[in-house]
This record gives sequence, structure tokens and C-alpha cells, in this order.
Amino acid sequence: MALHDTSTALGAPPGIEPLSDLGTLSSWAERSWPEPVRTMIQEGAGSNATVLANERAWAAWSLRTRVLADVSHVDTSVTVLGRTLAAPFLVAPSGLHTLVHPRGEVATAEGAAGFGTTMVLSSGTGTPMEDVLGVGGPMWFQFYWRRDRGLLREILGRAVELGAEALCLTADLPVRPLLGERMRHAVAHLPGDPPLYVLDRSAHVKGGEWDHDARVTWKDLDWLREVADVPLVIKGITTAEDAVQAADRGVDAIIVSNHGGRALDLGRPTALCLPEVVGALRGRSDAPEVLVDGGIRHGRDALIALALGARAVLIGRPALWGLTAHGADGVRGVLDFLKRELESCMGMTGRTSIKDIDPSTITEETR
Repeated sequence: MALHDTSTALGAPPGIEPLSDLGTLSSWAERSWPEPVRTMIQEGAGSNATVLANERAWAAWSLRTRVLADVSHVDTSVTVLGRTLAAPFLVAPSGLHTLVHPRGEVATAEGAAGFGTTMVLSSGTGTPMEDVLGVGGPMWFQFYWRRDRGLLREILGRAVELGAEALCLTADLPVRPLLGERMRHAVAHLPGDPPLYVLDRSAHVKGGEWDHDARVTWKDLDWLREVADVPLVIKGITTAEDAVQAADRGVDAIIVSNHGGRALDLGRPTALCLPEVVGALRGRSDAPEVLVDGGIRHGRDALIALALGARAVLIGRPALWGLTAHGADGVRGVLDFLKRELESCMGMTGRTSIKDIDPSTITEETR
């Protein structure tokens, strides 16, 4: 089967208007992908334990139903870094969307813009930033700290010039991750062209060049502030100590993230990291906005995240499932699906707006 041929033996993809089941969409997308692509997208570092733990950890909480509240109108809009979004769902950065759709990140950007939210464009994009930012929807640009600061300055400057509203530093991959045999094989045999603004994925498994600068510390953020005068987001915060460092350094937003389970095996699930991070920032007037990703598969997961103190969540793999099946419409369909679920859960818990969601919305359970 050709890389983008999703016809014949697979049958038609699951309907997207309205989408009723992310699991069916995920299964269909997996079957459409060559094995290296499937492994690269769906699995993670080492034994894959962190990927699985991310999804399971959201079930540590239950929703508290409230009744006889006027929930005839539920407003899911939220403001992130000064921009109002239709719902608290952003599209997380992930590389090489061209592996699953011929229009790649351009189609993803169209889907995100059509829904009314921000896409975080990965520096591992398979599509030039000029084309993706040219879609015109709200966009952040994600990057790793390269050893060549001249090249890094050039890339970031270009992204801001083209309209990126924030720069998002992924800080949790300073050294090569320890990958299991399946993932090592996958990244060494990915089809198609390499990513545009980072090293080829094979650098993860070979003994050659690794361009992420392991010498970078919090002090280097001062240099980054000189490069571009846009909000700075740090992705990869999982501890109270690093949350406090980010606030002390004037970071505008942080993303509680363990790289979708792709950096560290047995990493702590983000659903369990989030309360620690939020608690460390509580009461600080200079606290950065807190977002979270990792295993968000249902509107109820987002409601739990918001009740724990997140402002919004980022959607990674599900956006790629939708992109595979229906292009831009699929990305928007996944976001619409999560929004409908969130609206229902908000109504059942007596919340009519995002600002009404607080810790009393949930309770911790032993299952």
C-alpha cells in the first residue's frame, strides 16, 4: 500500500461528522500506516510504560455530579496567552505530519484554525513553516535548543517574522532517549523526506551527531529573550522545582509534559505531575500559565486537568488519527468531538463556563 493510500482493503474511514469514537478512529489510522510509522506515532521510549501510564492516570479521579443547575448554555471558550480559543484544546507539536497525509502540517493547521484554536508547529515539520504559518490560524513554533546558536536564531527569527505568536522550547530531551528495539527499527526506517528544521530522526539511534545542546541551563533563557520579543513557553515541566524556576525566569507559560512517553521510560504520568506543578505556583502573581498534555483521550480528561489547575490541554496523537482519515476535516472533527464531550461533562457537573471548573469538580478515587 502506498504511504497515503487509505482505500481498498481498509474500507472507508470512520465518519467524522459527527465523530463518535476515538478508539475506532485510532484503530483505522494504525491499520493504514506502514509499521515504522505506526510504531513511531503510537509507541514511546523503552518498554512503552509511560505512554500507557499517561492514559491510565487520568482515571485516578472521578467527576462529582451536581444537579438542578441551569446548564442550558455551556461556554467552553478560554484565553491562552491572551488569545481566546473555542475550547481548552490546542494541537500539540509532533513531527512529520507528511507521513500520514500528503498535505501534512498545512492540513493540520487548517483543521485547528477551522475549530478556533492554536496549533503548536513542530520544528520537526515535514512542511515548510512558510506554508503552515501561511494558513493564518494562531500558531506557536516549537523547537529544541541546537548547539549552533546562529542557526537557531535564524530559524526562530524566521518563525516569528512569519507570524508565530509564541516560541515553545521543548526542554526534556537534552540527550538521546533510550529506545526499545521496535522504536529503534522504526525511526531508522521511516519513509519519505526527513524533517526540515531538526536532524533526521535516525539521529535518535545512531552514534553520530546529536544536535540538542545538553549544556543549556535556565540562565540561557536570557539569550532567547534577545532573539525574539514574543511569549516564551517551556514544554517538559514535571516537577515543582522546575515550575518555580520557570516563574523566577519570567516564562509566560509552561506545558506539563513527559514528551508523550517518548523521552523517558517509567516517567511519571502528567496527570500526577500536574497537581505538584500547580501547587508550587499557587499564590504567585508572576506564575506562568499552566498547560498539560499526555494521554488526553476524552473531554472528561480535559475537565479533570482543568479542575487540577491547568488552563488548557494539548492534543497529540488523536489529531494525527483524524488527519490520517480525513485531512483538515479530521483534525477539526477530533477537536469538535472532544469539545462535545467536555460540554456534556461540564453540564453533568453543573459547570457552565471554564472559570467555574475548580477542584470541587472532581474527587480522587482508589479503583
